[in-house]
Amino acid sequence: GSLTVSLVVDGGADVASAPLQIQFDPKYLRLNDVTLGDFLTKDGQQPVFTKNILNDTGLAVVQLNRPPGSPGVGGSGTLVTLTFTGVARGTTVVRVPNLAVRNVQGAVISNSTPQLSVSVR
Repeated sequence: GSLTVSLVVDGGADVASAPLQIQFDPKYLRLNDVTLGDFLTKDGQQPVFTKNILNDTGLAVVQLNRPPGSPGVGGSGTLVTLTFTGVARGTTVVRVPNLAVRNVQGAVISNSTPQLSVSVR
């Protein structure tokens, strides 16, 4: 089956970028897609959004940046949505190591390592 998970910002202020890596075990999961959420597009600006999904190694690299010269955004919303497919039974963890949300000046305003335990049946 498939699994859809959203990475959400809650109470952000002056957010301009959120580059991230997604780590998963390719023995259990396949990452089908990473789609842009609504958070960085709140004022109609289209952010720079690139993704590189490497299912063989269980890694995806995502770049999320507001356009140069545009202000940061605040509030809450979805950064990205991840769509996985289970490929084998078992329990695994999806991690976003060292997620550094940055402001317009490039300073880190939030640093965390979100993770999610997944059971494939």
